[in-house]
Amino acid sequence: MYHKYGAVVPDQKVFDERKENYLHRRNNFLKDKKALEDLKNWKAKNNEFNYSEQFQKGLVAAKLVGNVLPDGNPYEKADTYFSEYDIHNKPSLILSESPDSFVIGNSASYDGRQYPSWYNSSWGNGVDGNSPVGQGFGHSLVIPKKRIFNVVDPEATANGCAVLEEMKAHFIDFWERGDGKRKILNRTEQILAERNEMLLASHSAENDYGTIKSQIYIDFESYKAKFLTLEPKDLIFAFHIYPENSVGHLHMHVFPHNDSLRIHSTKRHDWKTVPIEVVLEAEKESPSQEALK
Repeated sequence: MYHKYGAVVPDQKVFDERKENYLHRRNNFLKDKKALEDLKNWKAKNNEFNYSEQFQKGLVAAKLVGNVLPDGNPYEKADTYFSEYDIHNKPSLILSESPDSFVIGNSASYDGRQYPSWYNSSWGNGVDGNSPVGQGFGHSLVIPKKRIFNVVDPEATANGCAVLEEMKAHFIDFWERGDGKRKILNRTEQILAERNEMLLASHSAENDYGTIKSQIYIDFESYKAKFLTLEPKDLIFAFHIYPENSVGHLHMHVFPHNDSLRIHSTKRHDWKTVPIEVVLEAEKESPSQEALK
């Protein structure tokens, strides 16, 4: 049994608000001729098309287009960071693969202390600033192999939301395998180590990051012990709805409900985080295919 209410949706009132917001944004997208034209060309990998400014925000940064990547093929104009993930990234970043989707770890640390303002003033205190810190310990993502733009893309919710159901089922299957949780923990610790190395290489005497680093690892061990006790019902499976998404390729966020595993993680995205249960209920009541007519 999943938790209908929890960290990002505490009660029925908020559940209904998220459902209304999802339907509003989905219907606006389906009525936007330019957005649908963007969608059609993006699915066709059209690098010559003039995408709208809003749609471009979800594509790879222009400065990366054509650059040789150390671990995969160069990005093209119509690519996102998740599209054709396996040809742009090294295999070790894929924690699990099904015929239809990948499970990957979040590339950002869950710990806001690794995003100090002395390194980047826009990050604030790391949790509430503009840093990319994750939404919880072990924050992971599930991405479909097929080019599906966002949960507002009709292909995401076609056939009774089959794509979304597969993504969740894939993660749960991965989680319940013997090595699933360990793979997530290994990736989480790898990101911690990479951030620490970068910060220690640039910190000064007045920014004594070494002390903070020690506490981060102490906390990591405590979080790890709690994380290993979690079951699928203790996890949030959710989406950020266009245009509040960061990457223009469908991805499901997975992280713990438990606030004790979100102490140093950001909650500034909670308002736009829509659990899969909200989408499933909304689509049952008002299917995308009907809204397209």
